[in-house]
Amino acid sequence: MLVVLYSGVNFLKGENIFSNKRFFYAIYDNVNGLTISRPVTVNGFRVGQVSGIDFHSANQANLIVQVAIEEDIYFSTNAILEIYDSDILGAKSLELKMIEGQQTAMSGDTLFGSIATGLTSEVSEQFGSVKVGLDQLIISFDHVLKEIKELSNTANRLLSNNEDRLSQSIHSIEAIASTLENQTQNINNTITNISTFSNNLNSIDFVLLSTQMLDISNQLESLLVELNSGNGSVSKFINEDSIYYDLSNTIQSMDNLLIDIKNNPKKYINLSLWGGDKKSNK
Repeated sequence: MLVVLYSGVNFLKGENIFSNKRFFYAIYDNVNGLTISRPVTVNGFRVGQVSGIDFHSANQANLIVQVAIEEDIYFSTNAILEIYDSDILGAKSLELKMIEGQQTAMSGDTLFGSIATGLTSEVSEQFGSVKVGLDQLIISFDHVLKEIKELSNTANRLLSNNEDRLSQSIHSIEAIASTLENQTQNINNTITNISTFSNNLNSIDFVLLSTQMLDISNQLESLLVELNSGNGSVSKFINEDSIYYDLSNTIQSMDNLLIDIKNNPKKYINLSLWGGDKKSNK
């Protein structure tokens, strides 16, 4: 009965009492929830199980994990016992990573222990970063809500304080709109007049006008050439100094004559109310 009981307990624990077990050890700072009877695998194949976990006698901050290798496999002392997540729920198992080396590991040897970054850890890290981002987003959103609330309060205050001005502005806008509506006909007439004036400008024959102006310019040029050449009375009058001097002397003589007549009228006019002056007749 004792043998059957022992065999049954070991079977429930996953141990094979008829296999030749070899025990190996690894030291960890943290086993991350690894428990006894968890499988030890090589490339996903079960080769043993965790047979014990104890505190280190010299430094109880460390944990010594004992594994029982049941399969006839051999590996070097460079092999690693790595704790990893065996399922999505975070159950821990050990992976025996075989690394080539010159010395074969014997039962009782201590192997190097490590902890792999499992799915649970990655999810936790990602969720942590997402959580930080969500926290920042919530803080930013809360800040935006506060600013919107303050802006709304400010707008309400402005509307309350300037309600009369806004009402007057609206009435003014309505009056301007009404005036514009009443002046629509005048505006249309003005646009029509501008359009008519534009059409009149377009109807002017600028080529003909330019030709006429060119003809007048040519005639003026011919007249100036004729005056400068000395031909004609006007040209002679302008260009010959003798005519100017003669005319000036004649005018001066006429001035002198008029002055003399004014000063000595009896010299040129002889009037006698009683039959005349004999001496004068003589």
